[in-house]
Amino acid sequence: MLSFEDFQETGSIQATLFTPGLNFVTAKILTSLLDSGSGLLDGDPTILPLPEDAPGDIPRIILKNKDNSLRLEAMPIRINFYRVKAKEDDRIIVDEFIGLAANFLKEILDKTGAKCGRMATIINRFCLKNGPGLEIAEHFCKEPFIKAPFDQPSAFELHAHKKYTFRSFDINSWVRVKSGKVMPEQGVSRPIVLVEQDINTLAELMDSRLYNKREISTFFRHVIKEFDKILKLYFSS
Repeated sequence: MLSFEDFQETGSIQATLFTPGLNFVTAKILTSLLDSGSGLLDGDPTILPLPEDAPGDIPRIILKNKDNSLRLEAMPIRINFYRVKAKEDDRIIVDEFIGLAANFLKEILDKTGAKCGRMATIINRFCLKNGPGLEIAEHFCKEPFIKAPFDQPSAFELHAHKKYTFRSFDINSWVRVKSGKVMPEQGVSRPIVLVEQDINTLAELMDSRLYNKREISTFFRHVIKEFDKILKLYFSS
């Protein structure tokens, strides 16, 4: 039976701020980002030459560090900051990254003059399991369904969504549990059970709600414990 302790490996984590009303002039935004991220994102920047009427959710600027474990995407409607498992022996320290992300994103708001209308964090954790589809089915389904139709699933996915108040924030909480594979640097791919969790403030509040720096800090400071709390409900020890 799957348990919370199985999911000790983090594949990626993303911190996002939505920036309604931002006057996105690529050259000016790039200068601000390079000024803020020069010590972190030391790889070559990528500038995408998009027309002015391109959708606002397509990145205009992408910055990375040299080993590709950190990445920032800037676009008119939001800023995404990622920590990615760059190689097999790379270990993501989740609390360390989320603290860095909160401070870095707040600095970017200062440099660009942007406002925060929404916040989100997405984390992907996984564990190695042979027959991950059956592992998921046996964990969540009643015995008659394991006999048929879920007796030999080559893939399986569970997807759940809730709305509730977390601290003082009205949020969406998404959980996706699914079978998958990881590809090591050498050798064949290995089967995994993957859990993706997404906590984000409500999109419908963006026109009437802005978050200050204290609220941004509070959201990111507590979100990892909330992820763990939710995951333990799905996979109690």
